Amino acid sequence: MDQKINLALVGFGKFGKKYYRNIQDNKNFSLKTIFRKNVNRKNFRPFNSKNLNFYKYDAGIVCTPVQSHYKVAKLLIKNKIPIILEKPAAETLNQIKKLTQLSNKKKTSVIVNHSDLYNKNFEFLYKKRKDIGKIQFIEANFGKYSKSYKDKSFLPYKDWLPHPLALIFQFIKEIHSIDIKINKIYKKKEAFFQILEITFKGSNKINGKIFFSNTRKKRRNLTVYGKNGLLSYDGYNQINNFMISKKKKTHVRIKNIAPMQNILQKLYNVSKKNKFHSDLNLSLKIQKFLTKIKLN
Repeated sequence: MDQKINLALVGFGKFGKKYYRNIQDNKNFSLKTIFRKNVNRKNFRPFNSKNLNFYKYDAGIVCTPVQSHYKVAKLLIKNKIPIILEKPAAETLNQIKKLTQLSNKKKTSVIVNHSDLYNKNFEFLYKKRKDIGKIQFIEANFGKYSKSYKDKSFLPYKDWLPHPLALIFQFIKEIHSIDIKINKIYKKKEAFFQILEITFKGSNKINGKIFFSNTRKKRRNLTVYGKNGLLSYDGYNQINNFMISKKKKTHVRIKNIAPMQNILQKLYNVSKKNKFHSDLNLSLKIQKFLTKIKLN
């Protein structure tokens, strides 16, 4: 059996605890340290350069609040420690550019957790994209009810839109223009809610629409319309993963491993093989899109 790799987990909030549970179920990792603010428990340490050298870490996971992403990721990359970085990669476009430059210079992998890209249902459908002919239109419908957004500087769309955008950018290289049809934001009982509808025009004459809301039942749907059929992806409901090509409907019937286990496997592979991989260019495209929404 391959030797385990030493892992540092930075952040122990909602996603940190989720990573922790998945790491416990994965035989490839030895979790050496959890870095967090509250250090009154065994193996918990504050994150700084001194404590980073306490162990020789082979890899790291960054799931702190987005305001800390740049500082934490920068230090790990400088020490040539490959990482999983929770989305959004950083607060600003400039911060992501700097991380991209540093990652390329150090040849240190940065895997950004756009979780749908690590869903086996989506991977299957994406490989079949040529079967539906020239892509003409892409429609995304994402979101779920949540009252966890308390800070107006981090509205719900910043947290959610990276998910559909990561998928959309697999099919088109660039989005040239956007038109915001609806952007309703309101506050209720200290939480911010948002309804957002955007149409866009992209490269190769591919147009599309994105709908997001954190005011209703959960949705995680992407439909890609081609000249000869369509692809339907649903991150929540297996039955809605299918392809229609030449009037024939084919359901995806594969066993879907948890996307977080798939991304952990990706981190393990790049660490063991010392292979460079970076998702930061994708994060740059996504952040440019989010900036356009902010400016409108």
